[in-house]
Amino acid sequence: MSESIEQYLDELYAQLRTDPRSARRLLDEAADHLQSTADELEAAGMDRVAAELEAVRRFGAARPLVAAQTRRTVGRLALETGAAMTFLGGIGLVAIGLSGLLAAAMTALFGRDFVGGGLARSVFGGPPASVAENAGDAVSLRVLAGLVGVVLLAGVWAARRAGLRLRVLPVSYVDLVALVAFAGATVVLGAGSVDQLVQHAGHGIGVFLSGALASLAGAVLFGIRSVRSVLPRA
Repeated sequence: MSESIEQYLDELYAQLRTDPRSARRLLDEAADHLQSTADELEAAGMDRVAAELEAVRRFGAARPLVAAQTRRTVGRLALETGAAMTFLGGIGLVAIGLSGLLAAAMTALFGRDFVGGGLARSVFGGPPASVAENAGDAVSLRVLAGLVGVVLLAGVWAARRAGLRLRVLPVSYVDLVALVAFAGATVVLGAGSVDQLVQHAGHGIGVFLSGALASLAGAVLFGIRSVRSVLPRA
């Protein structure tokens, strides 16, 4: 290619703000069109340099192409952000469901007081609830939330099967947000477990400890994913 076409493609590439696949596709299409036009003009009797200059002139300025691609990229980013939020919400709800299963296991192993004791009010903020009610709510409501999370994740999976992939929004960003959220939840729920241990001699510690363990599992999972997305592959 002559300098005229190369310079045009270099300018187009420098201005693009989109994902690599879309940028590569746009550059390939532009190069093919410019080469084809230049070939036709050369076959009509124009010398190659002039033909390529004319091909660039006919193709038009790079800025409108960049603006159109940017609009598509912004729309794609909004769509991918919504999908990522749905995915993270689903993962969070599944973690809550897992904490409910852990609470059920703790109730079976250590008794209802380990999960439902020492809690001044019910989960709805009403008057003091019984130990059995608190323990039951800690299991049933969380498991229900986990089922909702499974439905959301199934929707995300179906969307990906239909062709929706994270192209503009880096996957590493999503993993990092999940890592921070799960790590923060682990710290808060861990502190709640310690407080329950100190203030109520361990009665009701299970309601916080089950959540802390589920959050810790999520933090470890997304911590590994984050490290793998940052480190160079062999």
